[in-house]
Amino acid sequence: MLNLFRSTRPAYGSDAARIPLEFADVLDQAPDALLATGVDGRIAQCNAAASELFARRSEELIGTSLRTLIVRADRETFDDRARDARLHGPQRFDARIKLGRGETGTVAIAMSAMSPMHAPDGDAGLVITARDVTADREATADLARSESRYRHLFEAASDAIMTFDSLGRFTTVNGAAEQISGYTHEELIGKFFGPLLAVEALPRALLEFRRALSGAAGQFETTMLHRNGERRHLTVNYACPERSREVICMIRDATAEKQLQQQLIQAEKMAAIGQLVSGVAHELNNPLASISAFAQLLLADNHLTDEQRHSADVVKAEARRAARIVHNLLTFARQHKAEKITADVNNVLHDTLELRTYELNVRGIHIVRDFDDNTPPITMVDIHQLQQVVLNLITNAEQAMADVERERHRLILRTRTLSDVIRIEVEDTGPGIPAGAMHQIFNPFFTTKPTGKGTGLGLSISLGIVGEHGGRIWAENVAGGARFTVELPRVASDERAALSLVPATPPPHPESLRILVVDDEEALRTALGRFLSSEGHSVVAVGSGSEAIWRAEGDEEFDLVLLDLRMPDVSGQQVFERWRRERPELSDRVVFITGDIVSADLQSFLRGTGRPYIAKPFEFTAVVDILPAKRVA
Repeated sequence: MLNLFRSTRPAYGSDAARIPLEFADVLDQAPDALLATGVDGRIAQCNAAASELFARRSEELIGTSLRTLIVRADRETFDDRARDARLHGPQRFDARIKLGRGETGTVAIAMSAMSPMHAPDGDAGLVITARDVTADREATADLARSESRYRHLFEAASDAIMTFDSLGRFTTVNGAAEQISGYTHEELIGKFFGPLLAVEALPRALLEFRRALSGAAGQFETTMLHRNGERRHLTVNYACPERSREVICMIRDATAEKQLQQQLIQAEKMAAIGQLVSGVAHELNNPLASISAFAQLLLADNHLTDEQRHSADVVKAEARRAARIVHNLLTFARQHKAEKITADVNNVLHDTLELRTYELNVRGIHIVRDFDDNTPPITMVDIHQLQQVVLNLITNAEQAMADVERERHRLILRTRTLSDVIRIEVEDTGPGIPAGAMHQIFNPFFTTKPTGKGTGLGLSISLGIVGEHGGRIWAENVAGGARFTVELPRVASDERAALSLVPATPPPHPESLRILVVDDEEALRTALGRFLSSEGHSVVAVGSGSEAIWRAEGDEEFDLVLLDLRMPDVSGQQVFERWRRERPELSDRVVFITGDIVSADLQSFLRGTGRPYIAKPFEFTAVVDILPAKRVA
């Protein structure tokens, strides 16, 4: 039996175990459970806290094997620690015990062997201190689970999460932060954030950082330099968990969103341009029509010298060239539904080149047209979409060649008619396509150009257009540059045959007609009047829609009315609608003339009338072709 202290009265055990009365009171007041066991592991002594912990009276605990109060799953651990306490010294560990009413709890146990001198049989028992740590361990487990959840969210977050100390040095970063910056965790921790930002973005970032340290929360946009040199547009949300000590930031990469926003802004600009094209076409095509008409009148003069005739030819050719450029530009800018028609690819490329010829020549780029003229490549395409593809490729080539110093660059446009496809090639003398970028160049927003010089959408849009036409597009490096190739399916041979036009029988020369010319451009009225009069026709020319209505209400009958669509007082549309209601026989003799051939509203109106029209500027032969063969009876 145990005999820890000599005492005047029995306490906490058998008669042989005596503890002084004063010390026994101290043990009863101890907050932790105190127990002493014999060599057999049975409880020999315990205090009041032990009775409370195990929910048993002291008399019930005395003589009970302590091992039986341990949860079964933890008994083996308890036995091992009891043996170690006897052999090696004090042990500290946690174990689950039975609390009563079927409940269990966790106790922190401190166990040491009793000195043999206190055991009459010469063998040592154990002195045990047990403290209920159930709440503490549950709180620790909850904290660990919370930490695990936070760590998982922290690492799995798609947005970058960074924390900084009061000096702006990185203290923690997640995986997304490594991706957005290009630097590893080890390379960032302890470093100041300033060198990662663009120079122009640093002052604003420092200002926001100072606001964050003062306890404010906020958001701002900034620009960061990726490790590879790319500029990334970031949206930063910040808060201050500990004022003046720590700042936490959630950072989202808004680069793609910024590029898309720029594209939307550009689209809005294009939409605004589309609203202006009608006026632009009218204002430019009217004077071009007058220049072309007077040049044709001069060329009809048989008394011109060779030098004068050459000059007139140049004026006529340049007016035609200017008109074609205006037409191509405005047609390209106009939004329209895709309409596939049979088209000569060579002509489409010629028209597209007209848009860039001047700029290419100024940049010292020689244009080589290597077209397949023996078998003209004809296919079913949307001309406007094909123009967009070719223009994208030409623009890319032009920008690539600008990065290489050469005495003279060369841009080759090549067409070939193969067995079942038509091939278009655009080849440049630029630096070529980087090997690592070859498989990405058709991805949306991917670009090898510096920021501000490309959006990364041109090639992806071209890929979509070519795919819609049932074709394919690819790129490759060639000696001295890069080549983009587009293949489009050819039309079937029977469709080609259907395109062959049977020469029409020339119309008989019309007799003298009575013609009303209505146009607000005096120069064009004069030129038309002179030409038609020289052809033997009687011409009345007026400069407004109201005057046209007045002349038509008189006794004079007109076999043909050349009616301009856009005039300042009463438009050609209004004149036609009035005649269609009041004089349908006259409306059936109208041929419209217009400088606006791309306006969707006018196109819809012209289709609805069923009447022919002549686009300004025009050849006089086009006027002759629409003249009726005979006068109205």
